[in-house]
Amino acid sequence: MGRTVVVLGGGISGLAASYHLSRAPCPPKVVLVEGSERLGGWIRSVRGPGDAVFELGPRGIRPAGAVGARTLLLVMLGGSWLQTLEARGSVLSQELFQQQAQQAAAAQLGLKEPPSHCLVHLHKNCIPQYTLGHWQKLEAATQFLASQRLPLTLAGASYEGVAVNDCIESGRQAAARALGSEPNS
Repeated sequence: MGRTVVVLGGGISGLAASYHLSRAPCPPKVVLVEGSERLGGWIRSVRGPGDAVFELGPRGIRPAGAVGARTLLLVMLGGSWLQTLEARGSVLSQELFQQQAQQAAAAQLGLKEPPSHCLVHLHKNCIPQYTLGHWQKLEAATQFLASQRLPLTLAGASYEGVAVNDCIESGRQAAARALGSEPNS
């Protein structure tokens, strides 16, 4: 009977790992387990005003073809800017966020025209970053898995990079480890 590999999570890393596992010379049976109703993790498409499609996720993604010919700009605001507004007692509204995003785009990119479509979401405490000591904890976890010979490998934005390309590469490397081959960096 062939080997079975279970991939927990259908985010971009889990999808990449599943893809690479299924493309191996002697592919194992791949079982993808996802807890939500859809695949993609943080990456998703939403329809805004006038049927404009907005791509949300670790980074903005622009679709190919005629739709992608128009520019999609993702502006993330937060950190001390948001903390200062909250400390002043400012009302955190979609209008305020849109105004601040347009001001940032004008100042940093020279974009003076207002956007034809705008979609605003407030996600508090969500700018991805690792805490102090993250790399040491990750190394300790990796060493523990190896020393105990546990058939487990880690992949995803929580481990070695939060961008889409980092997550895809993390999934590829996890698949290589699960197959017993050393991932090429």
